[in-house]
Amino acid sequence: MSVTDDLLAFAKTRTDWEQDLFRRIYTQPDLTKADLDEVLALVKIAGSIEGIVSFAGPLPLAVEHVLHRPTDAAAVVLGSIGDVRNAMQLATAQTLTFAMEGITVVYGENGSGKSGYCKLLKQICRARKERTDDTVLENAYASGNRGRPALTVQFQVGAEEPRRHGWESGSPPPEALSRVTVFDSRLAPLYADKQDKIEFLPAGLDVLPRVVKACEDLSALLAAEIEPLRKVVATALPEIPKDTAQALAVAKLIEKTPLKQVPTETELRDLASWTEDDDLKEKRIDEEIRSDPAARAREKSRGAGVVAGFESEIGSAEKLLSANAIAELNSKIQVHNAAKEAAALAASAEFQDDPFATVIGSNPWKQMFGFAEEVYKSTYCVPEFPTHGENEVCPLCAQELDTAALDRLDRLRQLVSNAAANDAAAKLKVVTDMLRVLDDLKLSTPQQIRTSLASFAPEGSDEVLVSEAAAAWASAAETTRATAIAAAKTSTVVADAAPLPDGVSESLKAWRERLQSSASADMEAAADPERISKLKASQVEFKARKALHDNLEPILVRRTQVIDLIKLSGCIAPRHTAAISSKNTELCERHLTEDFRRQLEAEIKDLGIDYLPVIVKGKTDKGVSYVGPDLTKSITAKTSSILSEGEFRALSLACFFAEVNSIDGHDGIILDDPVSSLDHRHVRQVVTRIVKEAKKRQVIVFTHELSFYYELWHQATEASVPLTRHWIVKTEEHGFGTIRNGASPWQAKNTRDRLAFLETQLTTLLASPDPSSEEYERGITDVYTGLRETWERLVEEWLLGGVVGRFQPGVQTQSLSGVEVREEDYTSVYHGMRRVSELSGHDWSKGRLPSVPTPDDMRGEITNLRDYFGQLKKRSDELASKRKKLVSGPSVGKVMA
Repeated sequence: MSVTDDLLAFAKTRTDWEQDLFRRIYTQPDLTKADLDEVLALVKIAGSIEGIVSFAGPLPLAVEHVLHRPTDAAAVVLGSIGDVRNAMQLATAQTLTFAMEGITVVYGENGSGKSGYCKLLKQICRARKERTDDTVLENAYASGNRGRPALTVQFQVGAEEPRRHGWESGSPPPEALSRVTVFDSRLAPLYADKQDKIEFLPAGLDVLPRVVKACEDLSALLAAEIEPLRKVVATALPEIPKDTAQALAVAKLIEKTPLKQVPTETELRDLASWTEDDDLKEKRIDEEIRSDPAARAREKSRGAGVVAGFESEIGSAEKLLSANAIAELNSKIQVHNAAKEAAALAASAEFQDDPFATVIGSNPWKQMFGFAEEVYKSTYCVPEFPTHGENEVCPLCAQELDTAALDRLDRLRQLVSNAAANDAAAKLKVVTDMLRVLDDLKLSTPQQIRTSLASFAPEGSDEVLVSEAAAAWASAAETTRATAIAAAKTSTVVADAAPLPDGVSESLKAWRERLQSSASADMEAAADPERISKLKASQVEFKARKALHDNLEPILVRRTQVIDLIKLSGCIAPRHTAAISSKNTELCERHLTEDFRRQLEAEIKDLGIDYLPVIVKGKTDKGVSYVGPDLTKSITAKTSSILSEGEFRALSLACFFAEVNSIDGHDGIILDDPVSSLDHRHVRQVVTRIVKEAKKRQVIVFTHELSFYYELWHQATEASVPLTRHWIVKTEEHGFGTIRNGASPWQAKNTRDRLAFLETQLTTLLASPDPSSEEYERGITDVYTGLRETWERLVEEWLLGGVVGRFQPGVQTQSLSGVEVREEDYTSVYHGMRRVSELSGHDWSKGRLPSVPTPDDMRGEITNLRDYFGQLKKRSDELASKRKKLVSGPSVGKVMA
């Protein structure tokens, strides 16, 4: 049974949407976004997700879809790619052609645009790609609407007429191009480090790994829908009383609930049924529960405590703010004021003739006198102010005191200790103490009193009046307290203070006593506890039903979200890829593995890395079968971490050649920089392998390595393999990716080609509109630099006969037959090089050329070089012909006629 037959039989065992996926993958090289969206719709329909509209039913893989490729199938070859638009910064109106046989080598330096064409070829041909391939094709520097990258590709299948196909990014390329394989140096690690992933022809071995990849992409799309939905489902729903049928039903609206156990919409609506009669029933139950004597007793006891608090607070404040209390405060203030006036009067009478009579006896004066007394006692270490005696001094100015001064000081001391003054101070203390008590008094606000007592004052009851009276008393009391404090601070009498209502604390006391008495009565008459329990259970059920009824719509929305989440989560389970993985391993072992191993071992040997302890083994990873190299190593590490970069690249190339040779037929291959990091010996072996491959298929090589370029040229010449050369450059006229078909880079041009290039370059330069510009001078420098390098190439190629050359793989000793260096050769080369070197790319001190040659001067230099080249070539050819006779063996002697 063939691989195709096995695949068809296996596909029939899968779900409808998987069979449709098999068909899409088998019949086209890549899945588009539209493909994934359509298959995702089929997946959701299979998962019974509502509201999904499919473009059509699933179309399974059938015999008419599979491609049987016989061993003698016609090869697919590329003809060209061109008309590139909106792709990176590549120039438009360019066409890159490919020879249908042998080797096409495309050279381009870094930054020339060469890699851009490689990226485009990867998109339309079969190129190995990472699962997170992020190749950028758009022109990242373009402004405005960039448009999709597009191109036109020409290709041919066998002897059929060449086809032209316009391709745009995002659309599938022609199916035939999936048989043209690309090797990309950036993706080389995929070959050796992950071994060799079989994901392409022959006969459908690429289908199962790509199915696994597509399933992962579908899972990612589903996850993008699931995660936001999962966050929504995780948010809390409106609270419903616990341990009720309604709460249990709502609790099942989570992702973990099996789909069959999610309550139906009908079940939820039945649990949420509610009528006006239910409103009345719920109210009656609430009233009955509230009428429970035990509950009433607890509530009344709590109320008695609240009323008692206000009773105590107002009772204490009544004593401090009553009319009698205010009258007493006024009396104390008046007594203090009288004492203060008496003390002032005494002081003024005693010292009425004193210059300071107006201040003596005042409080500031007394304070200053006390300070002076303390200083004197401390300074002179005496227990009191000076008395009559000799050598006494003033405690303030230290002047000696006479008898009159001592008498006056004594009278001042008696004034300070005067009884009237002391009495005034005592009366002030009484007022101050009363002020402190008023300051410390804290009264509840009227709103606090009303709010706290509201629960215990039924509407229309006497208790409401008591509550309002207490609130009004608190408001008036606060006004009286503030007025009394202000009066006490200024020693003024409290005037016009309205008397506070009497009996508020007594009313509160009566209320408290009623509550306490009623609570005691209720406790004694507590009802049957079993009946209350039943009422409370009914109350909970009613509240749960009412809560579900009030929040039914958002809960029904949540039900829909949960069902969608459960179904989406179950759309693609691990079992989908497990069977595919097992089948893929079976197919690889049956149809490919042994042949591939033998081919890979041969490739490793051809590329000169058979010195490595390499074995060939296979494994399966997430449904993808890998067959490739693995080092026999004693440590746990990646192959790429043990091998050198060059060895790793050579091993990758071995895998690549083994892959393409395991496919029936000889379709074209493309290699992008295949020898990066390889030494010269391995470069030569890779070139040998490429030339060998080019004998049986089209080979296209992109490179920026000149040594590799020359090696490819020489080996193709020796093996008689056609080799076509193109050159990709960046020009001021067209920009990146300017193609010069049939041309080689300047470094690889021979003398004849360089002379032709210089003539074209000079013609372009002389067409400049401004010969005095710096741009014109730079052009002159470029021409003379080219002349100098052409003289060097002429010496290398013709004067020395190409015996030794740059990038040349060896010394060509046989070329000595045409080598002869004469004195005139020395002088011609010396003077020619001297003239052109003066104006070549030197860094002149003033930034300008020492002299500007005329157009005739420049034409003359090219003509002089061309003439010498013609003379030297003719002489070399004649000399080589003559010398070859010297080593062609003895001549034949003449015989007699």
